[in-house]
Amino acid sequence: MTRQNFATEPDGAVHPNDEGTPQGGSISVLMSNLFLHYGLDLWFERAVKVRLRGEARLVRYIDDFVICFQYREDAHRVQKALRLRLGKFGLTLEPTKTNLVEFGRFTQRRAGKRGRRRPETIYFLGLTLCCVTESNFKVGMRTENSRLKRSLLSLQELMRRIRHYKFSDQVAEINRVLRGHYAYYGVAGNLRSLIKMYQVVERYWRRML
Repeated sequence: MTRQNFATEPDGAVHPNDEGTPQGGSISVLMSNLFLHYGLDLWFERAVKVRLRGEARLVRYIDDFVICFQYREDAHRVQKALRLRLGKFGLTLEPTKTNLVEFGRFTQRRAGKRGRRRPETIYFLGLTLCCVTESNFKVGMRTENSRLKRSLLSLQELMRRIRHYKFSDQVAEINRVLRGHYAYYGVAGNLRSLIKMYQVVERYWRRML
């Protein structure tokens, strides 16, 4: 079984493309995991971690990944080595999504000394990861703002489209989407974003009714 891939020219013309894989296609996910399992995961476990001064962890989902280091110098060393490693497979790091971010118990204090109100955050898989220092330090997670806005706009469009349906059918459709949203974003510490989603949907649906 074959699947035709299409490319779009700047002038809007569409033509068949025999190179690469279609964005969003199942083969793209498979190829990403194959390449990065051997090109990144095994390399990191077998060749990188044993040469580092401190602890390190790699978290990857398809082609998005975060690497956590105990020491800054380890992070700088691996960042340089990572570019060379991916280059051997014809891959590159996306410069706008690649940066070093400090996390930890003392990050808030250091951010204040540098003139920043709060520490930097990390965007990963639709979630914003941030430093939370209450009684103990932990990594907090909340729905990324643009993802939350996109979900709300999508639900509002749904409610406009089904506003003439039977009441019970509207309930079923809205709850189906909300359950999917909660299943993905329902992580510890993200309750405020989930409540905001529910409250906005409730107010908008009441206006539709």
